Amino acid sequence: MIKDIYLILFAILISVGVTAVYAQESQLPISIDAHTSKNFYDYGESVGVSGKIKNHDANIHSNLEVTYRVLDPTRGLATSGQTGPSEFGAFSFNFVARGNMFEASGDYTIQLTFDSVQAEIPMFLSGGNSEVHLDVTPPKILQPIDIEVNAETHDGLTMVTFEILAIDDTDELIRPTCKPDSGFLFGIGDTTVKCTAKDSGGNFALPVSFTVTVNPPETSIPSWVKNVAQFWCEDKIDDRSFVEGFQYLIDNDIVVVPSTSESAGGSQEVPQWVKNNACWWSSGSITDEEFAYGIEYLVREGTIIV
Repeated sequence: MIKDIYLILFAILISVGVTAVYAQESQLPISIDAHTSKNFYDYGESVGVSGKIKNHDANIHSNLEVTYRVLDPTRGLATSGQTGPSEFGAFSFNFVARGNMFEASGDYTIQLTFDSVQAEIPMFLSGGNSEVHLDVTPPKILQPIDIEVNAETHDGLTMVTFEILAIDDTDELIRPTCKPDSGFLFGIGDTTVKCTAKDSGGNFALPVSFTVTVNPPETSIPSWVKNVAQFWCEDKIDDRSFVEGFQYLIDNDIVVVPSTSESAGGSQEVPQWVKNNACWWSSGSITDEEFAYGIEYLVREGTIIV
């Protein structure tokens, strides 16, 4: 008798366990509930659509997108796109009712697809007219002037910013795309920048180009460095210490000297005239530019490495 009771209870437990697993694996049918921000739109307006995937399961649908297709009154495709729902199934997107595919006034349809489920939203567009809104005129990029700047550091990399503008008969003002773009780190020398622009009707402007020139940095030596030159002039430090001291100042951008692509192989000898210049500069007998010439000579010879 007791054995029979245990068998009955065991059978009940197995039955409950199988039922629980079946319930976990079951998936409620999904559906799409969506609407536009309003029912009537004028040509050129931004159309906003928001909605939710009912019974959305982030574990099952994490890689799925909501696909939308906007159909004109003849069921022709006006525009399309995709957007990803949130963890809880909410989604939203916008499109502009402008361009060659939105020529006609009338009833448009926004067709939504998620997985194998579809839904449609009606939308009425007014003001569309193929003769008025057919955009076949390309924009025009206003030709920028060439840019010339001085490098700020001895490595020559200098950030250069610029603004380029294009005008269009429909879109009015357009920001062109340039390569390299504004804010790029330009090296010493001439770099050609090419810019293109496209309007909402898909028309491309004639590309334009201009030149960004980065000049080598001018030698910049703070006045307090005269103390270093005076120490050298008075033989309180030797040539090697002077070179090492200036190498330190250049490496840390305290002294800025134009770099050179050629050197004589790293000679450690310092000509006497360079030391004479240091003496005269420390006493104020020659200008910063005249003293800088001697330092630039050491850079060209490879005595000081930039």
